Amino acid sequence: MVAKFLLFFLLHCTTTLAQGPAAAPAPAGPTNVTKILEKAGQFTVFIRLLKATQEDVTLNGQLNNTNNGITMFAPSDSAFQSLKTGTLNSINDQEKAELVQFHIIPTYLSSSQFQTVSNPVTTQAGSGDRFQLNITTTGNAVNISTGLTNTSVSGAVYTDGQLAVYQVDKKTFDEACWGEVSFPVVYDFAELG
Repeated sequence: MVAKFLLFFLLHCTTTLAQGPAAAPAPAGPTNVTKILEKAGQFTVFIRLLKATQEDVTLNGQLNNTNNGITMFAPSDSAFQSLKTGTLNSINDQEKAELVQFHIIPTYLSSSQFQTVSNPVTTQAGSGDRFQLNITTTGNAVNISTGLTNTSVSGAVYTDGQLAVYQVDKKTFDEACWGEVSFPVVYDFAELG
């Protein structure tokens, strides 16, 4: 009996040690979008917008109380660097909420699903041409078109099967044109590597 236990233990240890490093663990407790972005360390402006509009509360509720998935294109701090000082403070709360919601698709999309997604894709900001994206792929590059501008995804920040966060690095919109003319807000992405 002891020999069987030792044999099982040795085989289990050998298998466990040969599997290589484990994937990074998910944050403890319920999914929290702002904590995921804080851990990544380069999304402070977008986090402030999420909190100011309470979209973080909405997203966390969706993720933790339903089986619905979410895909987020999170603009990094560098995406906001070329804005004139005070630009984000000059837009109203509804426009801030639309800005955040435009970066969210109310469906989980893994990077491989970008290849087969049905276009146009509606964002969380609502329906209509103003808030839709077309997603295509070329090799490893994920391209996003709003009808005005074509962009590419830079890489995955976080993915767990229900939430996918992809990074956006450069803005390509004119901050002087908020309101009807400003959307869709478009960011350039570096290539997905």
